[in-house]
Amino acid sequence: MSETKRRPGIGRRRFLLGMLAGTAGLCIYGGVRASRAHERSVPELGDIEGALKPNAYVTVTTDDRIILACDKQEMGQGTSTGYAMLAAEELVVPVERVEIYFPDSSSKFGTMGTGGSGSIVQGFVPIREVAAATRMMLVSAAAQQWGVDASALRAENGSVIDDASGRSARYGELVAVARTLPVPQEPTLKSREQFRVIGTPARRVDNHAKVTGAATFGLDITVPNMAKAAMIHPPRQGATVTSIDSDEAKQQPGVVDVVVTERGVGVVAERYWQAVRAARLVKIEWTAGDMPEFTSESLRAEMAASPRERARNALDEGDVDKAEGALHEAVYEVPYLAHAPMEPLNAIAHITDEGCEIWTGSQGPTGVQDAVALALGLERGAVLVHTPFLGGAFGRRSHPEAVLDAVWLSKAVGRPVQVIWTREDDMRSGRYRPQAWARITGRLDGAGAVTSLTFDTISQSIMAEIGGLLGSLMPNAIPPRMRAWLGRNSARLVGSNAVVADFIATEGATHLGYAIPNRRVTYMPIKAPVSVSWWRSVGFSINTFVVESFLDELAHAAEQDPYQFRRKMLGESPRWLGVLDAVAELSGWGTRELPPGTARGIAVAHAFGSYCAEVIEARIDDGQIKVTKVYAALDCGLALNPDLVESQIEGSVIFGLTAALWGEITVDKGVVQQGNFDDYRMMRMHETPEIVSKLVEGAPEPGGVGEPAVAPLAPALANAIFTLTGERLRRMPLQAEYARRAAASPKTS
Repeated sequence: MSETKRRPGIGRRRFLLGMLAGTAGLCIYGGVRASRAHERSVPELGDIEGALKPNAYVTVTTDDRIILACDKQEMGQGTSTGYAMLAAEELVVPVERVEIYFPDSSSKFGTMGTGGSGSIVQGFVPIREVAAATRMMLVSAAAQQWGVDASALRAENGSVIDDASGRSARYGELVAVARTLPVPQEPTLKSREQFRVIGTPARRVDNHAKVTGAATFGLDITVPNMAKAAMIHPPRQGATVTSIDSDEAKQQPGVVDVVVTERGVGVVAERYWQAVRAARLVKIEWTAGDMPEFTSESLRAEMAASPRERARNALDEGDVDKAEGALHEAVYEVPYLAHAPMEPLNAIAHITDEGCEIWTGSQGPTGVQDAVALALGLERGAVLVHTPFLGGAFGRRSHPEAVLDAVWLSKAVGRPVQVIWTREDDMRSGRYRPQAWARITGRLDGAGAVTSLTFDTISQSIMAEIGGLLGSLMPNAIPPRMRAWLGRNSARLVGSNAVVADFIATEGATHLGYAIPNRRVTYMPIKAPVSVSWWRSVGFSINTFVVESFLDELAHAAEQDPYQFRRKMLGESPRWLGVLDAVAELSGWGTRELPPGTARGIAVAHAFGSYCAEVIEARIDDGQIKVTKVYAALDCGLALNPDLVESQIEGSVIFGLTAALWGEITVDKGVVQQGNFDDYRMMRMHETPEIVSKLVEGAPEPGGVGEPAVAPLAPALANAIFTLTGERLRRMPLQAEYARRAAASPKTS
């Protein structure tokens, strides 16, 4: 089908990510019209007396400082640099002149949240608009002072210049007059031909702070009279405390209190390691929790045996039941996966008579506000959230569990408390990418063309578990408990599969560029006592593995080259074809001889508004899969900063290969078995392959960058292993599956 064709119903980007972005909040007048009369605030970097501040984002001072509020969270992806570039472009200044800060939670920014590779996509026009409006006011101020028409003047390098007279004035000199002028209703943006900053490899604005250690992460923050806390979380989801003996722990040096909370037990002390040592002395008996006999292996069996009574079509094109050709069928499986960011979850809470103040690295400050407000019976505006740099997130920091731990403990001890989760807390008490099972079938006619493709999948619904986040998208005018109720029930409705098939669970299978006349995608949710959430590239990371691996199976069954096989079906999808051709050329597919014992695999995907194709070269040494080289071609439309885009590709490759090779969370009798990087391993520097990337421009506007390159990695690797060994690995992680196959078949090399 054509790449412009869309299935009926609600698209994920329109329904969730666009709302989460709060793009409406990026308006010249500084946000939504919700009342902020009772909203808590403290002075921020952009709050400078006498400065020009025509909107919530841009501040120009009389001493020529240009300050920009970046209301998207910086977790290493480079959004702060991207926003600085957008502002610098329209203000006609070098990027290094723009000072970035991360504002506190405020309704003037709309819903504050970062995810779905959407920050640059969502800010591309609005951030330029607020900067352009500021520039126009400064130019108008100079025109008023000099008695000339504004059209005769130009902005350049932080000054307004009158070429006719040779006069110039620095922005700072124009602030006083500019403050008296109206904010332009429709600011004039630069055309693409006029860009000087956008599209260039500008240096990251946070480099110096991170290299020198000046950058502030959640773990770096201290507030007066702050205590520190270690949490003891339940061994199983849903388990609660039945009895506790904390007498010995309370007698340890520095211990302030031991508190039973809604999600476990918190040990509060003057210092963190005092809390950790005391926590080992607390004796707790727990209830059995939800489904104490549950195992991830039993879930596999349940998925495979499911009668599909609640299955619903997410897509149904043509007539797969009448399609002709030889039938091919396969079952694919993926495990639970942890996010495992390098900075474990942490938060500080301080409850006062005025409300609650929070310091935490969160992807969703507005969601944190709502969760805390609901827990304490406050209005959203009474909760003030400060967001520092995030030490990795990948979706995990969308949720407020660590914040709520800190809130309950602060309330109990009457002082600020910082909660720091251990790595084991993060691994065993977290939220995971869903375990999933999929049956996929296809038919090939006599000419080797695909006449039909069906995709039937089962997994837990992420949508069913994000009610609080949906509630945070709703306006302040709705009472907190009503927002929570509406969000919870809206999420459950979508997650129930009763009205529409879950679009997150089926993304990567529904919107394909391949010209296959008959297609059907079916989804059914399943319940399990494990919390799930979005994980970098979300449904695409699961379903692209299935679709692109199976298309490789069909290519081999048709005795066709996997690249050419795909290429023939992408004639009506130029952006899909563009990246596929680009990566084939980049890797020398079919023209470059590989070293002995090495094979290659290919895969292509569309995700988050961008297109990515990858070729992986791999070999097997002593039973271990070794990836030697990865080629990636990415079409993200306009690349705002090519260096940052290439860095995101490289990070995606390392992240995605780690999961494809080794990532797996297993559960036995309700208990997560992995706890740290010794049994949930990361890719090491010496294991990292050479990564060669190429950017392909296919649209004038930017697409997402942080996640699209994750999706094709697992199938490209599985396809390379098949070419190398003849073994089709249909279950991740691939290293463990290869080892199982090798143990069962001594002939496998």
